[in-house]
Amino acid sequence: MGKDRLSGKLAVILHADIAGSTALVQLDEKLAHERIQDAFGRFSETIENYQGHVQELRGDALLAEFERASDAVTAALAFQAEQTNFIAQLDDDLKPIVRVGIAMGEVIIADNTITGAGVVLAQRVEQLAKPGSLCITGAIHEALPQRMPFEQENLGEQVLKGFEEPIRVYTVGLKDGAELPEPTKAYEKGKSPLIRSVIIAIAIALLFGGGLVIWLQPWVPEYEPASVEKMAIPLPDKPSIAVLPFTNMSSDAEQEYFSDGITEDIITDLSKISGLFVVA
Repeated sequence: MGKDRLSGKLAVILHADIAGSTALVQLDEKLAHERIQDAFGRFSETIENYQGHVQELRGDALLAEFERASDAVTAALAFQAEQTNFIAQLDDDLKPIVRVGIAMGEVIIADNTITGAGVVLAQRVEQLAKPGSLCITGAIHEALPQRMPFEQENLGEQVLKGFEEPIRVYTVGLKDGAELPEPTKAYEKGKSPLIRSVIIAIAIALLFGGGLVIWLQPWVPEYEPASVEKMAIPLPDKPSIAVLPFTNMSSDAEQEYFSDGITEDIITDLSKISGLFVVA
């Protein structure tokens, strides 16, 4: 029952098909299918390289999902450039030319099938693209970083079947003399950019905190500088006397207790005199 659970989310959707596929099949059905499958196979590899995921591949259409608009656009342009070179080497009229549409919208994934407004919008935008070109929605246009080497042409607001409000559409190409960005490394499994950022922030905080602890050295006891004034014993106002221990001058060690006893007795007796301060 778990596979029947619906999962809805916002995603970047790429939809591609073969322009004039019916005419190609009429020329040579077997060869047309071989070349269409070959084109979509290479396109799928490019999509995976740019962190995309092919959700459906059927007949003359391909459906893929991306997390970032820039990855989807770059993957499409990279494949179109490769496909243009491939077609130029063919010496017959059976040339599978691909057109691509990219949109952002809500999708629902269930039983390994992706549906929703985002998928339909990508299909409608793709139908506006000329063979061998790429069209995107205004939302994708807004999501693309300005640093990307893309040249975009505003086609204005388009009325698309199934959508009440007009959708602004752009064509996208690579700027003259520019190079497409290389695929970025995939994120570690189970780690989103947000989680990676949090981990980095925690590591920096730990490093800073560790450096602060080492600098402060809280485990080192604090020592107060020696002061003669604080170390001096205040003198009493009354006369004082010091009693030093008596030494056993005999060779008999058993007489040691006797000398200690004399010292203690003298200290005790002198302490009874109130006008005398005794230092032991």
